[in-house]
Amino acid sequence: MFQRGTALIRTAGPQAERQLILLSAGTAARRRAMHEQAVRLMADVNWSRLGQTLRWRKLLPALGPRILELAGDRASEDFAATVEQALEAGRRQGVFLQLTSLRVMNLLANAGIRCTPLKGPLMGEAIYGDPGRRLSSDIDLLVASEQLQPAVEVVRGLSYEAPADYVDQHGLPLLHFALAHKGRELPSVEIHWRIHWYERNFSRERLLCPTVDSPSTWRPARADELAALLLFYARDGFVDLRLASDLSAWWDAFGAELRVDALDEVIRAYPAFARVIPVAAKVAERLVGLPATQIISDMPKLGLRERMAMRLADPNPRASQHQLFADTGLIDGLLAPPGGFGAFIRRKVVLPREILEENARREDAQRVKSTLGYSLRILVRFGLALIQAARGPEKLCRE
Repeated sequence: MFQRGTALIRTAGPQAERQLILLSAGTAARRRAMHEQAVRLMADVNWSRLGQTLRWRKLLPALGPRILELAGDRASEDFAATVEQALEAGRRQGVFLQLTSLRVMNLLANAGIRCTPLKGPLMGEAIYGDPGRRLSSDIDLLVASEQLQPAVEVVRGLSYEAPADYVDQHGLPLLHFALAHKGRELPSVEIHWRIHWYERNFSRERLLCPTVDSPSTWRPARADELAALLLFYARDGFVDLRLASDLSAWWDAFGAELRVDALDEVIRAYPAFARVIPVAAKVAERLVGLPATQIISDMPKLGLRERMAMRLADPNPRASQHQLFADTGLIDGLLAPPGGFGAFIRRKVVLPREILEENARREDAQRVKSTLGYSLRILVRFGLALIQAARGPEKLCRE
């Protein structure tokens, strides 16, 4: 286990590539502090395998340049060429997504619909300085809940199919409506009304552009933007390093602008975040060096639920997709706010049949699983995750 301010590295051994990837995901301060260990690791790195691993994990354009910076002239020429090719491809994809995003946002603005882009190449350019560094395949836009349906109709005017997402009694999806292009010539568009299960107002009040003008250039307050990244990270179950790398890049770009207690006010204003934001910040601190106790001056003492959620965080996922999905769901339950247990059960355990049918279509399953059968299976997987978290080595500290 590493201590604060050090990297997640114990030995150089046969896992050098994995450890170097972990180190490269850190903030600039952490990478500088661990430069000597990075150099020692490189003696055991298989550069071809490193490139393949980064590509498979969709981290090559984000972390490849950081590794080249750490390596100096120690990296192979083939690895350097692989990184450059990934950056060029990422830039082409990023420009395509940016142009499509701007087109959609302009149409929404013309219809009087406020929107804000979430993540994607616009954020990638802001935090990495290059639209090709953050891989994206779809467009995420935030609108007000009452404008979801009008926004869907605007996007459908570009030959997008109607969304098939399950909606509640108020006509709202869990998070967003997902629209696929009929000819698959344009990227999918996801129209959000919130970014996390635990909120109904934060996105609208803190992230949504206040006017219909210039949504591509408007930015939320720094503390709100950081809170949103932490919420994305927690919502995705602290799996792998893409969102963790976003957090470290964001900190390098904007951390100096934050006051010491930047997130204290956000947590006071939105009590449902009292568990999730501190835990996400602590996970990011241990993994990539985000200074959690600096941005949350009143850091709460973590209880059993919070500590278990941290133990489930997995920067090097090796479990099956089904188990990773269960781990993510369990983290959701562990970090749910007081009074949120029932919503968690409906969201992750007792799913409506319509959601099971949609999941089966997406996974090309031969049959639709029953609600009872699904519930039993997910509960068993929750149990396995809890046993592993209680007895096994902490995933944040594993090689």
